[in-house]
Amino acid sequence: MTEKQLELEKLTKMSIEIQNQQLRFFAKVDISTKLKILEYQKTLFHKLKNLHSDADNAVLTLASLILAINFVVGELDDVNLNAIKLRGKNTKVKVKRQKVLGYWAIVRTLKLEQNMSFREIAAYFAKYHKLEVSYSTIYELWNELEKNIQNQEN
Repeated sequence: MTEKQLELEKLTKMSIEIQNQQLRFFAKVDISTKLKILEYQKTLFHKLKNLHSDADNAVLTLASLILAINFVVGELDDVNLNAIKLRGKNTKVKVKRQKVLGYWAIVRTLKLEQNMSFREIAAYFAKYHKLEVSYSTIYELWNELEKNIQNQEN
C-alpha cells in the first residue's frame, strides 16, 4: 500500500474497498444528489485543510469527497438508497444489451447457421469477446428483434 493510500485511510477512517464502494455510489446517484455531495465536499475540504495543512491537496480532495458521499448516504432513507442501488443495476443491464446489439450479426449467425442455443451463444461471448452476458438477455433481445422482423415481413 502506498503512502497516499495509508494517508487516505487515516483521513477517512475507511478501507480502500469501502472508499471505492462510496465512489461507485456517487456514480449512480442523480445530478442533484451529486451537486449536493460536491457542495458538502467543499466545506469538508477546507476543514481538512485546516486540520492537516501538511497533507497533499489531491489526497485531501479525495478524502473530502469520500466523506461527503458517506455523509449524504447517511442522510438518505432506506427507500431512496435502495432506489439508487436499483438504478445502478438497471444501467448495467442496459449497457450489456447495447453491447449484444453491437454483436447482433454474430448472434444471428450463431443461432441460425450454427444452430447454437442461447446458453452456448452466451458462452461464446464470454470466451471470444470477454462479454459476460446472460443467456436470458440474449433470448429476450432475440424475441424482440425477430418479432419485429417477422411483423415487418407480414
